[in-house]
Amino acid sequence: MKSKNIYTVASIVGIAGFIFVYDSANLGGSVKYIQPYFKLGPSQVGILVAISLIGNFFGSLLAGYFSDKIGRKLTMIYGVIIGIIGLLFASFAPFITIFYIGRIIFGFSIGLIFVAAPMYITEVAPAPKRGRAGSIRQLLLAFGLILGYTIGFIFNYYFSLEWNIKFGWRVLIFIEIALLIIMLFSMLTLVESPRWLIIKGRVEKAKESLEAFIDSKERVNIVFSEMLTNNSPEISGKKIKIRGGLVYALTLCVIFPIFRQLSGVNVITYYAQKIFATISSDTPSLAYFQSIFIGVSELLGAIFVVTFADKMGRKILLLIGAAGMFFSEAFIAYSLYKTQIGLDLSYFIYIYNFFFTISAGAMLTVYISEVLPTVIRSKGSSLTGMINWIADAAIIYSFPLLNANMYLTEKFHGSISFIIFSVSMLIFFIIILFLPETKDKTLEEIADYWKTKGDWE
Repeated sequence: MKSKNIYTVASIVGIAGFIFVYDSANLGGSVKYIQPYFKLGPSQVGILVAISLIGNFFGSLLAGYFSDKIGRKLTMIYGVIIGIIGLLFASFAPFITIFYIGRIIFGFSIGLIFVAAPMYITEVAPAPKRGRAGSIRQLLLAFGLILGYTIGFIFNYYFSLEWNIKFGWRVLIFIEIALLIIMLFSMLTLVESPRWLIIKGRVEKAKESLEAFIDSKERVNIVFSEMLTNNSPEISGKKIKIRGGLVYALTLCVIFPIFRQLSGVNVITYYAQKIFATISSDTPSLAYFQSIFIGVSELLGAIFVVTFADKMGRKILLLIGAAGMFFSEAFIAYSLYKTQIGLDLSYFIYIYNFFFTISAGAMLTVYISEVLPTVIRSKGSSLTGMINWIADAAIIYSFPLLNANMYLTEKFHGSISFIIFSVSMLIFFIIILFLPETKDKTLEEIADYWKTKGDWE
């Protein structure tokens, strides 16, 4: 079998994240075109932004089942095909109901891929390269955000409002479809996860897959032996019950996605222009241009985390990021509360986004996949995905309501959301202090750590 570069493979899988954030930025900039085209009322605009989360939830719900049944690779491939179908529905939608259906179908595909992709990279990447390989997705997220905001700015600046209302938003969706087609053909070159192959009893195929990523025959034999010992319940006839150390690992799957969303990241992504309009006196066009630099700050954070993920370790990056998010959001909250609003305040959005990227963005995704033993990785990842989308929807929905509340606005001057976010990051920092480090450990060694908390076999 031809040797595969793990970073190239990680880039292929990471295109899904690129498309997702491009879509988020694209949708945020397209709302002002789609709203008049379909003649939507204010309440319908919230549905327009959030309705894909229904698909995200059910995609995440079923991703674990499909990942176990047909494999990580095929789950991702089918997810891409479903995404293309959903975007075609949305792009050609003659009325809003069809558009909503397309968004739900697209959301379902993202739910599938976002659960299967981190599992796949975690299971195929050699331990010394796993952090960097998993973090490449964050680089692509940053590029996707920059591209989404930049193209949105170009359409807003160079094309008339009338043209964008009639055609522009459809063209933006066609760009997403083209990206998904590229991703589909790239994924056909991937091999299946060796750990999934062992669970299914395809032992020889699993060793071939492992050899595609590890050059040393001696190292292949060591890792393969560990995999056979820890990852073959269907071969040995063992029944796995959720008990002992598995309870601790699954608890993290519940806690982490809630704190990820309580960081406020998707509020900033979806409502970037409104936030910049609030915290500065700039024109709407300049606020739009400012939002592009959110992607730039995320790119810098992604470069940082790719460089240091396998040197500094997961835990230290999570701690640095949580502290940075706390201080930057606390400063924004304080400035808004004191009505000390100026252009310089927008810089703290960029600072926040840098720290989010190195922690709750990149490292948290890598860490969740690593800490889950293979026997429950698909189920735990599905649980994480479902809770992530529920928390995402709740926070995106509540953010404009908090800002529209007259009492809260008069008392806190628009700072209440950032107060909640900053306090949440302080709690997150404290939780991280008690986490185990996973740097340089094989997945089987991490599973052995959880067994010290109570065996499940």
